[in-house]
Amino acid sequence: MDMENLIKKLKEDGLFRKLKTVEEVNGVKLKIDGKWLINFSSNDYLNLAFDKKVIEKNIRCIEKWPIGSGASRLVTGNFKIHEILEKEVAKIKKTEAALILSTGYMANIGIISSLIGKGDAVFSDELNHASIIDGCRLSKGKTFVYKHKNTENLEDLLKRYRSRFKTVAIVSDSVFSMDGDIAPLDKLKKLSEKYDAYLIVDDAHATGVVGYSSFEPFDITPTEKTIIMGTFGKAIGTFGAFIASTITLKEFFINKARSFIFTTALPPHIACATLHNLQILPERMKKLQKRIKFFSKITGLKSETAIFPLIVGDSKKALHLSEIIFKEGFIIPAIRPPTVPEGTARLRITLSEGHTEKDMEKLAKTLKTLI
Repeated sequence: MDMENLIKKLKEDGLFRKLKTVEEVNGVKLKIDGKWLINFSSNDYLNLAFDKKVIEKNIRCIEKWPIGSGASRLVTGNFKIHEILEKEVAKIKKTEAALILSTGYMANIGIISSLIGKGDAVFSDELNHASIIDGCRLSKGKTFVYKHKNTENLEDLLKRYRSRFKTVAIVSDSVFSMDGDIAPLDKLKKLSEKYDAYLIVDDAHATGVVGYSSFEPFDITPTEKTIIMGTFGKAIGTFGAFIASTITLKEFFINKARSFIFTTALPPHIACATLHNLQILPERMKKLQKRIKFFSKITGLKSETAIFPLIVGDSKKALHLSEIIFKEGFIIPAIRPPTVPEGTARLRITLSEGHTEKDMEKLAKTLKTLI
């Protein structure tokens, strides 16, 4: 592979990526290249990761628990605080049990690759996160991709192919990370029950945004064939991930999910901080919802969640707009293929509980000037 020409081609197509170094952070503001910017691209939806008051309280976790876990959970890395956090996660997700893992990516590939084997199948939304796609690839089963949020297309595929496979799963993001739209979970749940399939839901961008769980707006509850994955590194403001389901499935993943078995456990002090942050979600969720309504009103942009995609189309144009916005005092990176489909390059604006009306009005004015 000619690396130099490959990089050259990426630059020509407006698809080259490079890292920006964050030098300091103060709430929703961060410093890059010596310049303070208002951060409108973080997944820290409730401003828990960078809130100094929250950080000060969580210092107690470092005083009480080790910085590292020292081993995988099946060796000597399983701490009491992990189990306490798992019980709390199961409680808010309304499941029998939960299992803590190191990252959301590892959780998704662990769930799908261990559950779906030879002779099985998974039905996946076409706009699902890369970790779901890779989980499908790692499994030994057949993958069917249905049109985005199109339950009629999904049922057509289930009617035609379900009987050919032993174990079947329907998998979908609950809140899609690039568009901010919400999956029709009530319909997906009915289809999973009708066709005897597991329902795997990725709650990464829903937890702490639409509620404790994406099931809340639909007034539905998990069943014995429901598996909810989520992360702590977004609205919860820490790090790590979880699988929430039945006691039996928890035991299954402990024994079969390679991404759980063969990795060092989540640091205990992180589990402790996560537990603390879960206790202060309700009030911040209310504030975030107010921010979402306000931003939608002043910009005309619509979103069901804290994610506001501003579709530009052309990758070079999206990159150019991002650079101009950077000069105006905001950080909103351009999202380009392969993260999003060809022709849908965008600015992905995300709101935080920490944004003020002044912050949002300033951005709205800049956007109206540019676009």
